[in-house]
Amino acid sequence: MRKLFFILFLLTTMLSCQDREPEPIIVPIWLKPRLVELENSGGCHGCRVQRWTYNEEYFYHLYCDYWSCSNCEVYKSNGTLVEWGVTADPVDFEANKHRPTIVWECGDELD
Repeated sequence: MRKLFFILFLLTTMLSCQDREPEPIIVPIWLKPRLVELENSGGCHGCRVQRWTYNEEYFYHLYCDYWSCSNCEVYKSNGTLVEWGVTADPVDFEANKHRPTIVWECGDELD
């Protein structure tokens, strides 16, 4: 019986420790023109894009430190601008978004 538990433990450990490549962090094609516009305006200091996971979908949050609103530009993974209260609940989004990843910061290459 102990051998069976040991074998099951060993198999479980081997399966859970598989090498997994991290998901690549890329700037979506549809977002690049907006970032080029920011860079060319000379006003992109303190700007960044964070990718969040919410409801099993990626959301991209573009924010510049000098903006007066915190969630002005939040996009769904297909490039659609989020309309708070219509396409997403802002309270639920704030409570349940997770896995933040910085995708771009001012000055990063967009290639």
